[in-house]
Amino acid sequence: MEMAGSQWASRAEIDALAVHYEETLGEAGFFFPSHQEESMKLHLRNLWSRMPLTQMDVRALHGVLRQMEYHARRGKG
Repeated sequence: MEMAGSQWASRAEIDALAVHYEETLGEAGFFFPSHQEESMKLHLRNLWSRMPLTQMDVRALHGVLRQMEYHARRGKG
């Protein structure tokens, strides 16, 4: 099935998106308190897995995060 000219995202593409968000959120201190980190990551993984994402959706979400990372680094310099 296609949607807006894009194929549905594969499990590997969604997993890569989850890793990107987990790494970036970890660097930003999102997983606090630390003893809840694993359950918070699981919750986010469950969220991603329930969303019917297309390849274009995944690229857009990566792009959103990259832009936020860029501006966060720029503000520190």
